[in-house]
Amino acid sequence: MKKIAILNDIHCNYPVLDQVLKDLKIKNIDHYIICGDFLTDGFDNEKIVNTIRTLPATVIAGNREISLNNDQHIWQNKDRWTSMVFAYNSLTSNSLEYLKTLPITKTIKVEGLSICISHGSPYNVRDLIYKDSKHFFNKIIKDFPADVYLFAHTHKKFYKKYKNKIFINSGALSLYSGLSKSVYGILTIDNKNVSYESINYQYNFESIKDYYLSSDYYKFSPEWCNLILHTLKDGTDYGFDFIKYLTKTTTDEDCDFLWHQRFIEYMAQNNLEIF
Repeated sequence: MKKIAILNDIHCNYPVLDQVLKDLKIKNIDHYIICGDFLTDGFDNEKIVNTIRTLPATVIAGNREISLNNDQHIWQNKDRWTSMVFAYNSLTSNSLEYLKTLPITKTIKVEGLSICISHGSPYNVRDLIYKDSKHFFNKIIKDFPADVYLFAHTHKKFYKKYKNKIFINSGALSLYSGLSKSVYGILTIDNKNVSYESINYQYNFESIKDYYLSSDYYKFSPEWCNLILHTLKDGTDYGFDFIKYLTKTTTDEDCDFLWHQRFIEYMAQNNLEIF
């Protein structure tokens, strides 16, 4: 029998990751699967990488890790991408090289069963896979034969049996969609029998807020820090919503010039406290 912890979308929330790993130590976990987007949106990026590398884990890249190694020309010196800039500058060259080694999909064998792991999908890290994505399921079954398929990226959990296969998104360790909690999964495989448990971890928001507000990340990127904190507070994706607001109200060439002004307007219109 093997017990596998599935940790999606950590987004550099080190206090939550640290506590969840402590909880998992008493659950006799044999292996960890990290389904990408473990960096950015926080400030302990190097500590996150070092922690993950100590685990008996299969790790793949999410869109954030891909971007950190490929998109500097897009986001350097632009206010709207300060979270990416901070993460990049906080990583050592060794950690950046480690990110380059990570695949966007990988299939592993556990107890005679195949597990296909991806962030968005095996085709693209930004694909959105949901419980009703049967068109994707049919294609993936054909192109990437496996018994169990793991996804992330949407920050929404699901468990689906389809055509004698199992499809799982274990949720998100940070910035979970809809509620102020962390969600992860434990997959147990015993003689080809599969069971799955979805687990909630309820963090203390005030403690997390103090952690962020006392950081250099807050000084470097107060706008993103506020949006992230409000998402952690109630589960609404304020970052995505703010970008939509910015796109509607600002031309691309004025986006950085008006970034802070639009942020103030957005927070006021949504009655959100600026921490």
